[in-house]
Amino acid sequence: MYGRDVQGKTLTFAVSGQLWNASLVMIDLETRSLWSHILGECVHGPLKGEKLPQLIADTMTWKAWRNEHPDTTVLNLSRSSKDYGAEFYTKPERFAYGFVVDGKHFHATFATLRESPVQNLTLNGQRLLLTFDPESTAARLFSRRLDDRVLAFVAADNGLIRDEQTGSMWNRTRGIAVAGPLKGKQLDHEPAIITLTRKWTLFHEDSTEILEKQQP
Repeated sequence: MYGRDVQGKTLTFAVSGQLWNASLVMIDLETRSLWSHILGECVHGPLKGEKLPQLIADTMTWKAWRNEHPDTTVLNLSRSSKDYGAEFYTKPERFAYGFVVDGKHFHATFATLRESPVQNLTLNGQRLLLTFDPESTAARLFSRRLDDRVLAFVAADNGLIRDEQTGSMWNRTRGIAVAGPLKGKQLDHEPAIITLTRKWTLFHEDSTEILEKQQP
């Protein structure tokens, strides 16, 4: 998900009818520039080189979303795929959770996330927490820096995670401490994208794959 404000203007996007590396190319109606939906970047036209601001978005089961956000509203659109859900559950290696840290690309397949659902990462000097919740299928990337300390996390019962510094218990999908000395505190949520693994690596050949748990 991206913001639409570029150079002080709010752009209106549509499907261009073109493909790049078999992926959607968007067009903005204001300047007729072409944009890669994977990169969030203008690849042709007056705005070439401009990037859309990446926003935090979630991909998870409808049941889990309603539990977290009972007052949510729904944008009712026709379905564009009949088998995305089935493939996601049966072929998790086909899908990747990709993100950027200080200009460098990283990704983890959902097969890896299933095997290692709580990972303390140090990437380009940034202390990060990568989590996956099998029940909701939600992947999350958080900063492990909280106030003046860096936390390290381990899996706990009932789908929660626990920080080793204070013993506080945290909701792994929301990054909120639900019990312990840090109750009520929240980790900063970092943006990422869920896409086909082959698409992510095609557009980001330099991407480093997160394979297994790392030491904090």
